[in-house]
Amino acid sequence: MNRFWRGSRSESTRNNRSYNVNSLIDTESLLTESAADVQIICDIDKTYIETRFESAVGMIKIAFEDADAKVAVNGAPLALLTARWGAAFEGQDILGPRPLHFLSASPPQLRRVIRDKLAKDGMDWTSDTFKNQAYNLKMGRLKLLKQHVAYKTATILNHMAKAPAQSKFILIGDNAELDAFIYCGVQMLLTGELTPAGYREYLSLGKVEHEVLNTLEPLITRNFGGVQVMGILIRKAPGYVFNEVPPLTDMALTFDSYFEVIMHFLAWNLCPASSLPRITRLLHNDYGLAREELLACLAQAQIAFTAMGRDVKDLKTAEDFLRRGPPLGTLPNRTYLRPGQHRDRVDLDEKSILGLAKDWVKAIEERE
Repeated sequence: MNRFWRGSRSESTRNNRSYNVNSLIDTESLLTESAADVQIICDIDKTYIETRFESAVGMIKIAFEDADAKVAVNGAPLALLTARWGAAFEGQDILGPRPLHFLSASPPQLRRVIRDKLAKDGMDWTSDTFKNQAYNLKMGRLKLLKQHVAYKTATILNHMAKAPAQSKFILIGDNAELDAFIYCGVQMLLTGELTPAGYREYLSLGKVEHEVLNTLEPLITRNFGGVQVMGILIRKAPGYVFNEVPPLTDMALTFDSYFEVIMHFLAWNLCPASSLPRITRLLHNDYGLAREELLACLAQAQIAFTAMGRDVKDLKTAEDFLRRGPPLGTLPNRTYLRPGQHRDRVDLDEKSILGLAKDWVKAIEERE
């Protein structure tokens, strides 16, 4: 046994010189789909599947769950399918579904059970990516087992590198870890707000080591052909706080309910407004979302859509349906919901961005 570990450490010492983050990426494509102008990348744990663990024992328990034990976040399947298939929900012809890529920090050994869960939810998707943790074990890099910034960044940039020029991406994650930090960094790299050198420093603030940064260099410095981030959606997972460091974090749109996500999709013209009354009925009747929650979102959406000069007829039809029946309770506060619209963000120079990023990571670390 001692000889085995001595050999492993010796081998890892040699391999550390050539650590490659791309070896963590285990992507499988399920479908070959025609090019689309919008693609979606969605995290899984705490974003799509309700995952609650705060210890190593909890993680082990999760690993042995079957598909029936896993619970989708309420409304997530319908919201993602709505964006993926768009007008097809109303019987209209479309060129094809929008690519949907699932991204998980779980190991590939969980791929089968997670795919089973997605299939039971009626999902279809383009690709899924899991984190090859065996590579970190092989390299003796145990502290990188829970460090996902480099892995998720590389996966997202690889998808963008393969996308047609001028493609737009919607990035969906949660506030349990550093999804928002990762997604905002990607957006600022693509917009040029961060130079490649500045982006390297940004990632280093997210605890990405120098040798790992070196393997990201080909992606950081490449020309993405006008690819851009259309929207960043961050679920406020129960029990976690979204650390706001304005104006840096203003580009991320937080949400409590996947009905809010559907409002964003509607504002971005990813689904026809005529589908909203049916979607609202499904979320209430089949998914059990409270009328009060749905009505609060619709009220905010009507304000935003009216300001944009958009027709709100279908929103009012959905509202009329929800107002039937027993008396309503107090509506939750959803004044932060501005469908499809980021908060106005002042221009920041790179030094200011990096200073705010440092404060952001510190605030996240202090809450843990």
